[in-house]
Amino acid sequence: MQQHSEILYNIVKSQLGSSATLPEIEPLVQTVAATEGIPESVAELVLARFRAEFPTNDTAEAATPRLLVDWGDLPRVGNQTRPEFSLLCPRYSSRPELHIHVDQDLDHDSTDTRRRPQQDEPGLWTFHVPFGMTTDGMDCRPGQYLLDVELSFHDVPPELPRFYRCRIRLNVPDSSSGQGGVLEIDGDGQSMVNLQGYNLKQFSKVILKGGQDSVINLQNALAGPAEGRAETEQKPVTTFEYQLKVNNEKQSRLPTVSATGQPRAYLDTAGFFFEDGRRTLLLARPRLTFGRGRDNDVVLRFLPPGPENDDHSRNISRTHLLIEMTPEGVELRDQSRTGIELNYSVVRDRAVVPTLHAGDETHIDLGVTGTVPKQFPLHMLLMAPDRREPREDLKYWDELYCELVGGRLSRIAREALDLGLNSLRFDRVENLAGQETYVLLLREALIGGSPTQSAIVLKHGGPSVRARVLHMDRSFWLEPLPGGGEIRLDGGLLRPRSLTPLSPGMRIQFDTESVKFDRASQLYLD
Repeated sequence: MQQHSEILYNIVKSQLGSSATLPEIEPLVQTVAATEGIPESVAELVLARFRAEFPTNDTAEAATPRLLVDWGDLPRVGNQTRPEFSLLCPRYSSRPELHIHVDQDLDHDSTDTRRRPQQDEPGLWTFHVPFGMTTDGMDCRPGQYLLDVELSFHDVPPELPRFYRCRIRLNVPDSSSGQGGVLEIDGDGQSMVNLQGYNLKQFSKVILKGGQDSVINLQNALAGPAEGRAETEQKPVTTFEYQLKVNNEKQSRLPTVSATGQPRAYLDTAGFFFEDGRRTLLLARPRLTFGRGRDNDVVLRFLPPGPENDDHSRNISRTHLLIEMTPEGVELRDQSRTGIELNYSVVRDRAVVPTLHAGDETHIDLGVTGTVPKQFPLHMLLMAPDRREPREDLKYWDELYCELVGGRLSRIAREALDLGLNSLRFDRVENLAGQETYVLLLREALIGGSPTQSAIVLKHGGPSVRARVLHMDRSFWLEPLPGGGEIRLDGGLLRPRSLTPLSPGMRIQFDTESVKFDRASQLYLD
């Protein structure tokens, strides 16, 4: 997908004039994508990239935040460095979230409270990032060291980007390169460098790099000993302005909240009802109870009703099994008179399935072998987040999604994230096998064709993961994922990375497979 995205972007970019506007670019992207046979999901990513680069307002340049760094003294090997960062962002009213990643080979404290931005005046934030030009207390080696700045805002005008990034390079020369040493400053694009009064003759070589729009002040910097003495007696001020670039990777991932014209439905349980009779029940609760009684979250009986099945159902206790998250994993507690078995071993009061078992089926039998004529078997599958995604990133996006819909991250979602779980799926193995499935929705429930990756399984093929269901602010939300193919809601096409609240009675179309979203109800218990 990345390759197709870059191809489409370059083709469109080559056809743009110097005065191109966003309304001209959007149809061009769609036309080129259709001509080249590039998927719609890729076109959406490219459109997001152009929207970030071509804001719709005329004062976009003035609205872009500016990052200035006052180094005080230029970084020197073995010394402690305490640069002061100033962020000017008059168009953004919310407090910025800043993450500074100092090169791991430079000694620093990532928890230093001086990194927290302080508001000096409206639209101006300052903070310090102390670090040493040392590695484990010893002078750092010659080479290049990086400081990565990541910036985001919460309350953002609709025409402005939310995410920015910047990379600062520090070049440490080899001490053998000259008696006076080498001063090398890389502005990494647009920069303002003030070296007024700084005696550059102390260096054997001076290298200043910058982009087209760079401004370098060298007044009195090359003065001789006599004429520059007054200026060099004062401490020089060395200030850089580093260009903040839109973080297109994050900006393209930002969802848009769609309106449906229907009032929000506040539900903690719901169901996906397929045309072929299959049902997947979604339960957004801290725990699940299974048993014969109707007051359980999941009512388990041998079906259809009849003398033989009714006799077997009586061996299922009114509340037979309780399942909930604990810091150790997923706990199963026996609440019955006939017991349970976990992977064919009898459970004594309780058992825990660790999250390391995510992706593997766990076999559960209600009733212990020999004590009941017929056991009621279930398969439990733990669904975990992508382990390549850092936990802090997952938490950030979870909180941001909740904020966009006007809610807060629930306790269930926070605990599930700490535990490393998305959802639990329970499949009936024999009685009504494949007809009714139960999903405990903790963080998200994926929808797709893969029975090992998706909590809600589609039968007509297609991508293994196509969309996801979230439970935020006591409502269920549908988000199509890039590369998931065409998805329609009540006939309207849903764009990837759009958030749509689901209401009872809505119909969702996944290519040829149709499903109705409605209130939860179980087979033969309606």
